[in-house]
Amino acid sequence: MNNTLDFNRLVKVIKHDGASFAQNLGLALIILWSIPLVIWLFSSLTPGHDHIDPYSRISIISTLGTILLIMAPARLYKYCNDSRQGIGYAMMPASSLEKFISMVFYCVIVAPIIYLAGALAIDSVLSVLGGPYEGFAIADYFDNLSQLRDALRHKAMMGDEDCALLLNCMSPTVMIISRLLSILALSSIFMFGNMVFKKHKTGKMIGILILLFIIFMIIMVNYVANHEEQIAHWFGYMNEENAAYIITRMIGTMINASLIFSAVVSVVMLWLTYYKIKTQKY
Repeated sequence: MNNTLDFNRLVKVIKHDGASFAQNLGLALIILWSIPLVIWLFSSLTPGHDHIDPYSRISIISTLGTILLIMAPARLYKYCNDSRQGIGYAMMPASSLEKFISMVFYCVIVAPIIYLAGALAIDSVLSVLGGPYEGFAIADYFDNLSQLRDALRHKAMMGDEDCALLLNCMSPTVMIISRLLSILALSSIFMFGNMVFKKHKTGKMIGILILLFIIFMIIMVNYVANHEEQIAHWFGYMNEENAAYIITRMIGTMINASLIFSAVVSVVMLWLTYYKIKTQKY
């Protein structure tokens, strides 16, 4: 039964994991949902408060959603690899594949959707009440190009021409795929960390990611320092006539590389997570 997939048995596993969903993740959801409420209350009680536009609130919602993705595996499946408390999970009458599918279902799909639905609902209620919240975040949350345009103009301080150039390199489909792959990659990394580590699972995985980022930055800085003349020579070909073309090609290459990287990370981490579930010893 280790590699089999039976629909009826899969439904039972999903129901079993769902029964403890609120108990394991409920408090974390409440805390994350309450943060925008605290911001609204604090801003409302502050004399001469400024209005908080929808894009700023979308950034807050997205950041909190990322935190949820990081927390979810360790909260929902904390004891799945524990030698004592994980016996119940190990003895569950289901195959490793069925357990894996249920884990992905709750960590990648259910938890983010429930958080997002609650966050947008709370934001809408607070906007109706007035105060510092201006407009509705839900109206622009799913408009990726609009969010990118706002970020480029206000946060990146780009002009209309540069903004238009970058937006021409993007498409709604590519942005949706990029967002979904980013969610899958991040969640799969912490699902794997949850299966590998016994204690401090999330903290250890974050530490590893920070270490990998530092190593990557050191390599990049050394590469640029050792190839400064080549890079300067390459940019020397850029002039007013071909600048837009070269920049567009560079952005397109970076976008494609990001999509490929997220896809590869997702596949590798998901496979390692499944393999760890399959070979876990208690």
